[in-house]
Amino acid sequence: MGTRPESMTRRSDTPTPTGPVRTCTGCRKRALRSDLARLVLDDSTSRVEVDQARCAPGRGAWLHPSRECLDLALRRRAIGRALRAAGPVSTDAVVAWFDQQELRASDAPVDESSTKKAGWKPMGTR
Repeated sequence: MGTRPESMTRRSDTPTPTGPVRTCTGCRKRALRSDLARLVLDDSTSRVEVDQARCAPGRGAWLHPSRECLDLALRRRAIGRALRAAGPVSTDAVVAWFDQQELRASDAPVDESSTKKAGWKPMGTR
């Protein structure tokens, strides 16, 4: 038959992540499991919660810990579908968890470089 062009036989030059990879329910991009938040469904209350230990039994949905991905997933109603819920689900606990994460990130101290600290002067070269 013939040989394939090099572009069809060569693999991508981008490095593949090492470790388990999951797809974000919001943006649909693939990322390492450790970079995503796992969501689980409590069947008795039809409430979606964040599984911080990432080991709760049952089906899980994965989401980047960013408000943009959460908003995309909520707008598309993708969380309930990813968890294969029979009906509508409550995502109030997930929204509260994401809001809490944003507050923690905004309250975190900013790491100043040593040249920006008050009272510190760079040493001259003369």
